[in-house]
Amino acid sequence: MIVGRLIGFLLLIIAAITFLRDALDWYDSGILETLSGDQLWLSLSPESYQSVQDWASDNLSILWSPVATSILWLPTFVSAGVLGGLFLLGSRKRKKKSRRPGSNLRRVYG
Repeated sequence: MIVGRLIGFLLLIIAAITFLRDALDWYDSGILETLSGDQLWLSLSPESYQSVQDWASDNLSILWSPVATSILWLPTFVSAGVLGGLFLLGSRKRKKKSRRPGSNLRRVYG
């Protein structure tokens, strides 16, 4: 649960940083150009991007072309923000359920 929250917060931080970067570039140049996921990945580690692309196109060709490339072409702040939010929702603390049958009736009728 803690690992999911940590990943979620890290992705939200990445989303905020890339949004701020895109906004500052837009303010400076007057042209809105967002940083896509594949551009960020290629600038950080082009070898790993190429190896994952080669492996996925050979083994998961049905998923790589329509799904993964569509996600990677999105602005980084959108994809990282959505994934971070999903990680946080998936790893949130749940309410403890009562083990006694009928214990919820007191709250409703009492």
